Amino acid sequence: MEKILNAVKSAQDDFRELILASEIGNQGLEEAQYIRYLQMQYHLVRDVQKQFFAIAGQPSVFKKRKFSEFLLNFGVEEGPHFKMAERDLTALGAGVGEPPLDVKLWWSYFSDIIKERPYLRLGGTCVLENVGTAVGDLIDSAISKSSFLNQKNTTFLILHKHEVVNHGEQIIEAITNAELSEEEIGDVLQGIEESKILFFRMFRWVLNGENLF
Repeated sequence: MEKILNAVKSAQDDFRELILASEIGNQGLEEAQYIRYLQMQYHLVRDVQKQFFAIAGQPSVFKKRKFSEFLLNFGVEEGPHFKMAERDLTALGAGVGEPPLDVKLWWSYFSDIIKERPYLRLGGTCVLENVGTAVGDLIDSAISKSSFLNQKNTTFLILHKHEVVNHGEQIIEAITNAELSEEEIGDVLQGIEESKILFFRMFRWVLNGENLF
């Protein structure tokens, strides 16, 4: 498990460097950037329960009954979150838009590979649920410097700072208690590295409005 914890910490450190370099903590967010953030998250988390249910049902996971039940409950809790992003967009007078390319790639890649290697997708969960806690202070600073942000359009952002319910800690604890094999741990580690590539590309699209070549 130490390898997984170190990989997650590396992802957190790299994400903090990305956000620091963007200067949003000092300058605040542009409204267009924030709209892209919500649109990206809307498409990334919409129907995410399908993936968690699929993982929980895979034989290698289902035999770990408590872990399988955790993933089912996790999916139920995460499933409605896209509606929060949609409401925040509506409050800004914006629509959900088209999913960014890297969100499409995320869904295509992980949905297919769950059938054979479900722990790869759980590596992705480790990234998505933990990187936000590494930049909470920078997000708070960005919010304070962005005059268009208010309680009506930041419900998704505030929740996913994970200061009240820390899903990052929950998924790490669940994986630890599941007593994974070396092969399964290897898949989690690979999933962390691959999801970093896709998620960081998504966030650069949020910041810059351009896909990377």
